[in-house]
Amino acid sequence: MQALRIHAGPAARALIEQRGLQPEDVRVIPGAAGGPKGLVLGPLDRFIFGEWLAGTTHEVHLVGASIGAWRMATACLINPVAGFERLEHDYIHQDYQPEPGRKRPTARQVSERFGQSLLDFYGGRIGEVLGHDRWRLHIVTSRGRHMLGREHGLATPLGYLGAFVTNTLHRRSMGAWLERVVFSAPGAGGVVSALPFATGDYRTRQVVLQEDNFNPALQASCSIPFVLRSVADIPGAPRGAYWDGGITDYH
Repeated sequence: MQALRIHAGPAARALIEQRGLQPEDVRVIPGAAGGPKGLVLGPLDRFIFGEWLAGTTHEVHLVGASIGAWRMATACLINPVAGFERLEHDYIHQDYQPEPGRKRPTARQVSERFGQSLLDFYGGRIGEVLGHDRWRLHIVTSRGRHMLGREHGLATPLGYLGAFVTNTLHRRSMGAWLERVVFSAPGAGGVVSALPFATGDYRTRQVVLQEDNFNPALQASCSIPFVLRSVADIPGAPRGAYWDGGITDYH
């Protein structure tokens, strides 16, 4: 069994067959949602960002949703290998004890603990992430619309039921309930590049990723509905409730 399976279009396949895949060929790296998936890719992340791409000089866009956003943000640290090792350790050793009288932790409790873990992880290092000379980070979140515009004990479950039903009929139909909001780090001169992927499936907004909204945006991208609370009113972005980027972009 081969360790890797490569999917490529005709032009990319011809190039790879001719001279192999070279670091300078890579312009966009997507980080998918799904915790176990992110952990399995840890050794590959350490190799790609710690060795294979380390000597390049060109710009690469890193797009992440949920744990993929956490991974791609970690890739932007000065020492990404150590960052990935800590990410894996912190993710595996998460421990949420229920409050007295409860069988499981509440979403509020998990959100508070997870938010603090992100503050500890990136504390004093957000500048490294946003100021990387070649990597441009894009954090994908899902912003609620209409009934999902604010988290509510009754409206939120009903809203997600509606989103689930419409999504089974047609992917684009879920756009009536949620929209994609991408927080993008600026490049040279403070200019934010256009998104490096197609956005015709959902209504999409792009917001500048900066110091004051980095942690809220990253936490929102990892906030699984009902497991964590949504992140409300992220600075610099449209008001509302923000959830896991994997809702619109799981892949």
